[in-house]
Amino acid sequence: MDFFNILFFFPPIIFLAVIAGVIFLVVNLRRRRSRIDDGIGTVRRLYFYTVSFVALMMLANGVMLVGMDVLERLFVGSTLSDSTTRLAWGLALIIVGLPLWAFHWRTMVRQVSTIPVEIQSELRKIYLYLVLGVALAFVMIGAMAVLGQIFSIDEFKGFPWAAVVVWSVVWALHWRLEAREGQLTLETVGIRRFYLYVVSLATLVLLALGVGRVVHIILIEGYSSAFSVSVVMPENSGIWTPALRTALGVGIVGGVAWAAHWLIFAARDFESALRWAYLYVFAILGGIVTSMVALGLIIAGVLTWALRASGADSAVDHFEYLSGAIASLAVGIAMWSYHWWRAQAEADFSPTLKVSANRAYEYIVAALGLGALSVASFVIIDTALVVVTERSKELISGVDLWREPVAVALTLALIGGSLWGYYWTSVQRRITPNGAHSERASLSRKIFTFVVLGIGIMALLGSVSATLFVFLRDALDASLSLDTLRDIRPAIGVALTAVFILPYQWSVYRADRLAEPKDDADTVRRKRVSVLAQVGAHELIRRIEDALGYSVDTLNWTDDEAVTPSLSTEALTELADKIAVSPGGRVLIVLDTAGAKVLSYD
Repeated sequence: MDFFNILFFFPPIIFLAVIAGVIFLVVNLRRRRSRIDDGIGTVRRLYFYTVSFVALMMLANGVMLVGMDVLERLFVGSTLSDSTTRLAWGLALIIVGLPLWAFHWRTMVRQVSTIPVEIQSELRKIYLYLVLGVALAFVMIGAMAVLGQIFSIDEFKGFPWAAVVVWSVVWALHWRLEAREGQLTLETVGIRRFYLYVVSLATLVLLALGVGRVVHIILIEGYSSAFSVSVVMPENSGIWTPALRTALGVGIVGGVAWAAHWLIFAARDFESALRWAYLYVFAILGGIVTSMVALGLIIAGVLTWALRASGADSAVDHFEYLSGAIASLAVGIAMWSYHWWRAQAEADFSPTLKVSANRAYEYIVAALGLGALSVASFVIIDTALVVVTERSKELISGVDLWREPVAVALTLALIGGSLWGYYWTSVQRRITPNGAHSERASLSRKIFTFVVLGIGIMALLGSVSATLFVFLRDALDASLSLDTLRDIRPAIGVALTAVFILPYQWSVYRADRLAEPKDDADTVRRKRVSVLAQVGAHELIRRIEDALGYSVDTLNWTDDEAVTPSLSTEALTELADKIAVSPGGRVLIVLDTAGAKVLSYD
């Protein structure tokens, strides 16, 4: 088995990141509800940018097809069966796509020049970054194929070279245009951040897969040489195998793209919630999960060998899996270490976001540890019941009923207990007389508590119901026997595991409830707050939102006297206090040279 495949847990993480990003964009766009759109209108924008995108895709693919055909005629001598089909398709796409794209894009260029507010359009930014994302994907696919040809894996083909050239031009032109326009509102800044961090996460996965695969191949080749054993490899022709060259290409392309987006384009974006989500929820957590899974494989393998029965495989054959597990462990530790260092280095730039992200991360890891402990408990209980109910089978056939499950359970208990114990102790330590309510009332803690309670109660009810069903069925049929115990064995394991976990978690929930403030005056009533500010004041607006603890609506102030004052932390705290005690249910904040004026109304 190739244990490096455990790194493939990353694609679901990318999917979750995309879902979280879409939710983030929807929330950001809803904040525009009080802003007046003075541009050409959403429907017209949607038409022009949709048609422009489709036409651009046609044009770029047409140029790429023509480029492929020309390159292969020059360097190979002929195309497949000397067919002109590909050339005809490319020319057709260019003939149709070029005028269609030129007309619609020039129309939007004129609109932007005559109506400057169009630069602030979210649809325009979505179009630009969607083009950037598609172009980058084609460039990376082409670059990996180009490296494959350079490393002599594949014969020459025109597609990768044409893809790299054509889509690099598309990406560069749109990136330059977007950089020249900039981001003037919180919504457009959010769209840029969504692109940067989704790409950073995806390319980090490629980098990890490539580097880990390279390390795995080197280790397994060394293991084969050291112990003179035959290991399963795609090609056993030395270290410079096609598998190694492919992995090297994936790692190089992923590393270059990740470095460009994370280290350069997003280098100074310290006050982004998406950045902290990338750091803690995906990169750091991903590194921990990778490391723990790999470490679990190592420990389980060692325990299985220690508990082995007589006549088991030799140590050389048994421990062949270590090369893949060690490669995954190295990648996980490296990813965790680097991103943890970055998070600590950036903590001073955005302490509020850092605290929220770190809190969510700790509860997630604690939940993973508790989940591993739960599985360990179930495996131990189920194994004990198996030994009781299947003892005769073991005596007759010599089947090993307990060694491997016990090794797995001990591994899960060791890793899960360490994770849950460390991180749960860390969050519980923050519950002090001065800060108890802020920790107990945090969203991350509430989600953790109710998820654990919900899953535990549903598991308990389901297992009890299944146990009663089987018992009553056999009792009514007068067929109670050892087979009845065999049928309810999994349900007993689930029920006992839930019984072990639920009482403590319920006591935590009760303690949190009792610690809630009893006086309604202690809770701040949120108000509908609008901020009248000039374009480009999104960072100050974000700081106001942090001080209030909830989002505000933004009104663009276009008069000449509009300014963006510099407000200290003390001034923002005073502003939040004024809003809290203002008599009206709605508040308008006017930013001027004197600071911020609070106007209350109903």
